Amino acid sequence: MTRVLRLLLLVGTPLVLAVVLWFHPPGGEDIFEDVREDVDAWLFVHTVFLLFIPLLTIAAYVLLRGLTGRAATVSRGSLVFFLCFYTAYEVTVGLGSGVLVDYANDLPAAEQAAVADAIQHYNQNDILGDPMSVSLALGLLGWVVAMLAAAVAFRKAGAGWPLTVLVGLSAFIAIHPPPVGPVALVFFAAAAVLDERRRARQAGAVDQPATVVAE
Repeated sequence: MTRVLRLLLLVGTPLVLAVVLWFHPPGGEDIFEDVREDVDAWLFVHTVFLLFIPLLTIAAYVLLRGLTGRAATVSRGSLVFFLCFYTAYEVTVGLGSGVLVDYANDLPAAEQAAVADAIQHYNQNDILGDPMSVSLALGLLGWVVAMLAAAVAFRKAGAGWPLTVLVGLSAFIAIHPPPVGPVALVFFAAAAVLDERRRARQAGAVDQPATVVAE
């Protein structure tokens, strides 16, 4: 992968997603009533987020390139949980709820109450729903563990505290609504920039010719 493509993935992906997530509607306890007026924005944001979950996972994997040890291995393995389970959650609570709310908006008022109740029950499913289903818990845990383990791996590899802390703070991407999610995505992009500079300095030090001392 060229440096330009790597930067587009590591920096462009989180920054674009941060902008999109800033328009995430707030939602609330009553899904239908709280989302119905912003359903178009809800569907747009969650469609983009669903498409960006694989890109974000790849970006995190690329960020770990060259890092070895137990912490790096744990980080890479945890990304699989994030990709699988957070995607399932996003499809269900994100897009699924939005599609149902959009459908209910076009129903007669007499029928909306029944559909709204079904949407509420759908969101509270213990396997795929909200606020703490199996899917969401494993997806959240996957990303949080991945980023915290990555921070440990970077520190053990000799990275400075700014890079290490930024990687650790990227764990808050798991809480994707604004302002937490977008800010954490900016932290991830900043960490990627610092890491690129660190690697460039290391490469320059290796390529620098040795000084010959005359006898």
